[in-house]
Amino acid sequence: MFNRKIINYLVDWKNKKERKPLILRGARQVGKTFAILMFGKKYFKNLIYINLEKAEHLALFKSELSLDDFEKIIQIKFRQKIIPGKTLIFIDEIQNSPILIKLLRFFYEERPNIHVIAAGSLLQAKIEKEGFSLPVGRIEYAYLYPLDFFEYLEAKGEIQLLEFLKTISLNKEIPQGIHQQALKLFYEYTMVGGMPEIVKLFLEKDNISKLKSVYSSLFTSYSEDVYKYSSSANVKYLTYIIGTAPLFAGTTITYEKFGDSNYRSREMNAAFTTLEKVMLLYQVQATKSADLPLVPQRKRPKKLLFLDVGLVNHQMGIQENYTNLTNLNEFYRGKIAEQVVGQNIIAQFVEAPAQLFYWARERRLGSAEIDFCLNNKGKIMGIEVKSGKAGRLRSLYEFSKAVKNHHLMRIYGGELKRKRVKVNNKNVTLVSLPFYLTPRFLQIS
Repeated sequence: MFNRKIINYLVDWKNKKERKPLILRGARQVGKTFAILMFGKKYFKNLIYINLEKAEHLALFKSELSLDDFEKIIQIKFRQKIIPGKTLIFIDEIQNSPILIKLLRFFYEERPNIHVIAAGSLLQAKIEKEGFSLPVGRIEYAYLYPLDFFEYLEAKGEIQLLEFLKTISLNKEIPQGIHQQALKLFYEYTMVGGMPEIVKLFLEKDNISKLKSVYSSLFTSYSEDVYKYSSSANVKYLTYIIGTAPLFAGTTITYEKFGDSNYRSREMNAAFTTLEKVMLLYQVQATKSADLPLVPQRKRPKKLLFLDVGLVNHQMGIQENYTNLTNLNEFYRGKIAEQVVGQNIIAQFVEAPAQLFYWARERRLGSAEIDFCLNNKGKIMGIEVKSGKAGRLRSLYEFSKAVKNHHLMRIYGGELKRKRVKVNNKNVTLVSLPFYLTPRFLQIS
């Protein structure tokens, strides 16, 4: 298929001296298996691929075993030899075998020179359902998401544009022709989304209407997965949210009667938490913190981000409406802009999940709310997803008055620039970032 940036992370992991077995987490169908297989074939002499969704593989690891037993199974059943430093062992869907999860500890303690990667899309939810545990301190994690915009450009073959966007700095001007082309491609990406199978087929067919059945099949597979990690009593809540949550992406939600249902807050809360653990959605919590650490306001409603903007578009039935789109912020009241920016922000956090908030001032002090907020290099970054001129960013400026140690950023359809703006007779710096540079939001600030 195409290259993923996680492979660069995996190369660094391979070369680390204090390396632990790695578990790559991510939702179903985001490309974990393909990325690890690509990495293994390119950087190792031999690759041992254990797929625990195959009954014949799973049957080999049903009872307790030692590392010696494991090596004998590999030699006899897989007809391969484990060579330290030259062999990658890849265990796919490891949540299906508590035996192999437990064995990861012994790889770390007794065979640290053997490279082991596991992948699991339902791992956290299944652990809680079945009551087994992970070997704490003896494994490390990485996280994979749908393609971000830069990965989409690489998949599309826009290599020169990609290299330009990766290296442009705030003191350089982006030519108007490049700006318009990059924006056009970003809107195309926003229509299609970043699910690898969808991207591959779209680039082959160049017709979004022919992919409706593929989007539908993804939703079907997510609903069918529910039975693997949830009790039958909770299935109805989970399947309801999978089908309904995309309609509320980019907005704040309440659990009680979510989506005009009759479901109670307690059941919805638990179901949303479960779907967050299998990484189908992300709940952005509110904070009013004026200094680090950012403390969540648990009584405020959460903002919902779904797995992928293409899935959101499909479920909302709006993909055909992208034709001749010129302003993403005016499109569906800005909800789609917040979804696609939010998912690109989250996708930059490979080593640990994003700690992403939205900032909301105490109500008694007057209304002020900004779209996203996070800790960046010891400063609190406030991000507004906007299309207007600087003077319309009232909430962002209220944030700048409340938070002394801040970065201010607007992500929008305009040009890249840094500007000094007067707020309360003080000059503050506002960085305006075009949508297509969202994958670099941490570097350009």
